[in-house]
Amino acid sequence: MGAVTIGMAVYDPALQMPGRVTGFAGELVCLERPTGLTWNARRGSVRPATAWEERQLKALARLHRQKRLPRSSPSP
Repeated sequence: MGAVTIGMAVYDPALQMPGRVTGFAGELVCLERPTGLTWNARRGSVRPATAWEERQLKALARLHRQKRLPRSSPSP
């Protein structure tokens, strides 16, 4: 596998989900989901995310943004 870099989307098989690399702590990779969930994974266990997994992260981010936006009141 190539080098894992900050901002890269990777797949963690231990949790069976993709996340974005936010940093490193020794042999651990710090990961985050668009919902704010963070965790650490072993650097040697993650792999680059597939195109489908990248789309999954983007869709999750879009859904999370939509849920956080205030809803406008219906017009009378």
